[in-house]
Amino acid sequence: MQNFLCAGFVSLGILLPDLYLGYFSKMLACTIPYTTLLGVLGFAGVLSFIHNRLVLGLVVGLITLTQTIQLNHWAYFGAPIHSHDITKVFFELDEIFQTGASLIHVLWPVWIVLSSSIALIVVGLIYTKHRKHYPYARVLIVLVLGITPLLSYLKGPSFFYTKPTSSTIYNTVRAFSDWIIHSKTKVKSLGYKPYSITYSTPKIKNIILIVGESLSSRYMHLYGYDQPNTPFLDSLKNTPNFAYAKGISSSVSTRTCLQLLFNVFHNPGFLELIRKKEANLFRLAQHQGYKTVILSAQNEKLFHDAGTEFVNTFSSEKDMRKSLSEKGDVTLLDAMEALELGDKNFIVIHLRHIHTPFGGYAKYHPEHTAGTKHTDRMSQTSQEYSDAIAYHDYWVKQCVATVQKILPSDTVIVFTSDHGQLIGERGMFGHNLMQPEVTDVPVWAYALGTNEALISPIRKQPISHYDLGKLIGTFLGAEITNPNEDPSLQFVHGSEVYTDYEFMPWKKSNGVPEFLKNRWVGG
Repeated sequence: MQNFLCAGFVSLGILLPDLYLGYFSKMLACTIPYTTLLGVLGFAGVLSFIHNRLVLGLVVGLITLTQTIQLNHWAYFGAPIHSHDITKVFFELDEIFQTGASLIHVLWPVWIVLSSSIALIVVGLIYTKHRKHYPYARVLIVLVLGITPLLSYLKGPSFFYTKPTSSTIYNTVRAFSDWIIHSKTKVKSLGYKPYSITYSTPKIKNIILIVGESLSSRYMHLYGYDQPNTPFLDSLKNTPNFAYAKGISSSVSTRTCLQLLFNVFHNPGFLELIRKKEANLFRLAQHQGYKTVILSAQNEKLFHDAGTEFVNTFSSEKDMRKSLSEKGDVTLLDAMEALELGDKNFIVIHLRHIHTPFGGYAKYHPEHTAGTKHTDRMSQTSQEYSDAIAYHDYWVKQCVATVQKILPSDTVIVFTSDHGQLIGERGMFGHNLMQPEVTDVPVWAYALGTNEALISPIRKQPISHYDLGKLIGTFLGAEITNPNEDPSLQFVHGSEVYTDYEFMPWKKSNGVPEFLKNRWVGG
């Protein structure tokens, strides 16, 4: 009898997030299929026969950790976590805690239900001390826990897509099983041919590449958004030395985008290009005699495999932490003014704004904040996002003024964002999701005292990060030829390219990106 009681408590604890957040509060769009219900009851039944406290503690800890990651991800992004996003959880804890703290009013039900879930499981195990024990129950529980990873191994990662209409525990088991099996899988050689580089005299002496954060063009007035949040960029719109277009990012996450953008990455699974860095923009710039600089308001680990070995000066968040906290990304402009410049300069400025929490940028420039409070999350997030873009426009104005001061001629400023952002579309928020909206980024260039025709290719929209990388190579006097390029196709890559990852093919159709069916590198 006590075994049944224990199994009931444990099952209720495991299913509580789905019962409350899915059925009662409607915070998550999740249901409990009968197969999941039977699976949870069977698992809890086997667990009730285990006597060893260490094993029980490990199992409960595993359930707690995985469900905590899943529930917080789902509550924030509006979709379950995918196996390729799990690794980032352990590398971006500072950003996760900061974002979580800013969304207490949204996430508190998740934390309450998680605490209640753990309490139910622990109570069920502690207050049924006299339940029957089965000596081989430990073996059974290992077999039960191993079934889904085994299926992931046999079926491949594409078999384990998460399902936003299923239960959190269903998606958790599948996402983490796939992560365990495939996270270290190396992509096999796909037979790509190496790029070739043809060098000539550099076309522009000074190239300032600004990589923004989480900025979608569809929320900018410059691109037709209904709120006037880009007055400075609007003022440049019709000047001959300014060019802009809608862009398509290389990836849906910051770290992978930086790897792919700076390595001019095109073909899915071409890891040799990243490892050898034969077309890396910093490498090409150094070869052409440029001084190479990175000024980043974010963690330096995001530039892993981006070519920092070819960078002369690299300052990241840790080097400017106090000033960034006080002044925001204006600190990067101070750092640029303090640079010891060369005869030719390739300077990358990596922004922190407009990263969540969007409302946090009001303190750096409060006059760009509407001050309106909304009762629903989507309206409030949209307003804060638009306000953050207004701050961004102010920052761009200050940046252009700084560049005009220190590099007034033979200079081009190029801007793009690492990825876009979901602001409630189809109930989803954030990035890291393989959705077309997350690929939407602005691309623009502003020429100062140089040949304006050089930036005209940017007017051919949509322009991809791959196109942009090749164009910057041209500015540097390095013509990049990719013998593997399919002129009819472009690709958005997943958030972890070192595995058999998911990618989105797309093609240009009358100036508009047409996204095709998602595919897998290994599939």
